[in-house]
Parts: sequence; C-alpha cells; structure tokens
Amino acid sequence: MKAILINPKEEVIRFISYDGDYKSIYQILDCRAFECVYPFQNNDVIYVDEEGLLKDSNYSFNVKCSEGISYPLMGKGLILGTDAEGESIECQSKLDDIKSRVTFNGKVAISEGNRGFTVVPYEEYLKALTNQKLLEILDTKGNA
Repeated sequence: MKAILINPKEEVIRFISYDGDYKSIYQILDCRAFECVYPFQNNDVIYVDEEGLLKDSNYSFNVKCSEGISYPLMGKGLILGTDAEGESIECQSKLDDIKSRVTFNGKVAISEGNRGFTVVPYEEYLKALTNQKLLEILDTKGNA
C-alpha cells in the first residue's frame, strides 16, 4: 500500500510501499517503539519513534497540522491512512501537500528538564558545550 516517508536526516519526503505488517514500521522508522500523531483531518496519521525525544540528539522536522499549528517531531515519520476500525490503509494525503506542511530542522540536541524537553540546533549545543569546557579549563588553571 502507498505510504509517505519523511526522512529528516536526508531532508527527503517521498512515497514508499508499505506491506501492511505493523512490524515493518519498526524497520522503516529505525525504532524500538512507535506512536501515532494525528495532525490531519483526512484520517491520515504520522507514525514516529516513540523514544525520539529520549535521545541526546536526533534529526527533527515540523509538521503543520490542519488547524495551522506546527509541531516538532523527532526521527523519521511514516504517513498512513486509517479506516473506521483503526486499521492502516493507503494514505490519502498528496505528496505536494505534505511537502508544503513539513519543514526540516536538521540535527537537534535534546535535553530533559523539570518542565519537559528542550530542543536546540545541534551546532549551538556543541558550541555551548565547547564554551563550558573552556571555562572549566580556565577556572582550573586560575585556581592552581
């Protein structure tokens, strides 16, 4: 059946063939657990890595839902349709529509705090980490 794959690492959105076996979703998304996001009004859903926010870094994309709100998602996304019983069917979304709704964020660093997760561009994270290490080195040498 026809599905749409969103690959934020390669920044590619394309049709793929899905065999209908839920076990294949693990392989397509490169994950151990997946969950569904419901941003569309046409019964299409996006399957994403349920543990996508639990990594130190990940590739991210934003998807604009039918109400106009944009949500950040981590890792690959697989768009499939659903029927009245909740079973997967061929996606209804048009490829060009999905491409217009998705923006890629590149690789991002993820940190967990008391109020949820913070996501920053990975280059900014590396820069802050380098600056922190330099300050620690300077502090150590200043106290010697």
